[in-house]
Amino acid sequence: MHFDSYRSYLDHWVFKAVRKTAMRKANGRCLYCGAPATEVHHIQYPKPWGTFDVPANLQPVCHACHCRIEGKAA
Repeated sequence: MHFDSYRSYLDHWVFKAVRKTAMRKANGRCLYCGAPATEVHHIQYPKPWGTFDVPANLQPVCHACHCRIEGKAA
């Protein structure tokens, strides 16, 4: 399976189902601060690009914690 962009990967129904499972396992809470999780952080990006994740590879996080993990400004 090949995706034209990261956005098309994130919009695919299989990724959305895996993301939903990861969120449900964390009760919709950020694993770092306990705030509502709005995003998921990839522990490792799937290789080769375009293959799908498993719930254990996704960490539900809030935006602020995701920025901290990635070293980006919030």
